[in-house]
Amino acid sequence: MITSLHRIIVIGRNTLTEAVRQKVLNVLLVFALVLVASSVLVSQLATPGLDNAGLFDPQIKFVKDFGCGAIGLFGFAIALLSTAQLIPDELGKRTIYTILAKPVRRSEFLLGKFLGVVLLVVLAVTLMSSAFGLSLYWQEVRGIAYADSIYGAGFPNFPEVVDRVHRYESEAAQIQARGGNAAAQMQEIRALDEKYRQEGVDSGAAKNSVEEESDWERCKGTVEAYDRDVRQIQDQVRDPQLIEAILLIFAKLIMTTGIALLISTFATSSIFTIVTTFMIYLIGHLESVARDVWLQRGAEVTIWQSGLLGLLSLLIPDMNSFTIVDEILAGNHVPWAHAVDLIGYASVYLVVLLAVSIVIFDYREI
Repeated sequence: MITSLHRIIVIGRNTLTEAVRQKVLNVLLVFALVLVASSVLVSQLATPGLDNAGLFDPQIKFVKDFGCGAIGLFGFAIALLSTAQLIPDELGKRTIYTILAKPVRRSEFLLGKFLGVVLLVVLAVTLMSSAFGLSLYWQEVRGIAYADSIYGAGFPNFPEVVDRVHRYESEAAQIQARGGNAAAQMQEIRALDEKYRQEGVDSGAAKNSVEEESDWERCKGTVEAYDRDVRQIQDQVRDPQLIEAILLIFAKLIMTTGIALLISTFATSSIFTIVTTFMIYLIGHLESVARDVWLQRGAEVTIWQSGLLGLLSLLIPDMNSFTIVDEILAGNHVPWAHAVDLIGYASVYLVVLLAVSIVIFDYREI
């Protein structure tokens, strides 16, 4: 068992090494990285205006949608092209005969090749996700810089004002956390408020008590609104559901790899594998739409149509269910339980694909 696993890992490592040397895949990956990283610039062209709150909300949503779409699209291209060439290339170069002449089973050869493509997809998705994260971070920096310019317009020393208000809020929170007599707490907070009010907004300007009180209240109100907007920008950018979306994209890519591997076990050319896998991938994305249309017809759906739809759902996975970025952009919460269910479904489907692939490849004449 350990020896067999070692042979699979060796074949997988060699497959990954060969794949990263292919110019076509490298060009695709570099183009994808540049496109994902430049999504901030593209978002400025696609959504030139700011929303009413000035928080770059349309641009942040565009970067999310654009980034996830690019990861899915280029990940699919890399997974499909690399898988479609596995067996035909080995047959064309006749290296498969040398490998299988050694104590290597056909199943080990196939699983090793599959492992190599999975490692390649992991590498590609990781690099594209990193570029996606950097573009989101840059969008956050731009948003906060814009908020600084807007809220700091009336203050020559706005960072100091923010720091002063934050220190006041921290000390006030500590007083409240200590508990005790409510009246004594209120007295301490009033004294603290008076202390920070006396510091003044601009220490170089002489103000009377009314002006100082007005300036201090304006500082607190401005910083409160500034903090609220900054938190909103950070919440939009640092959305943990994006991790969930990328994991589901990865699961869909691995299923696509399994489908392409299955087809390549009996296909005679890479073109046939690419075209057939692409058609299955397309049908998988349109499957949910077709199901909704048929279900809306109600009594018009015959038993044969229902059976055909059920068979289609069994043979071809619903690829569209793995795309949750639209739900995220709409502000809907997608529970992790849903993602776990989909990943479990993808795992079972993949095991079946690999089992059928091994059976077909074992009986194929080489």
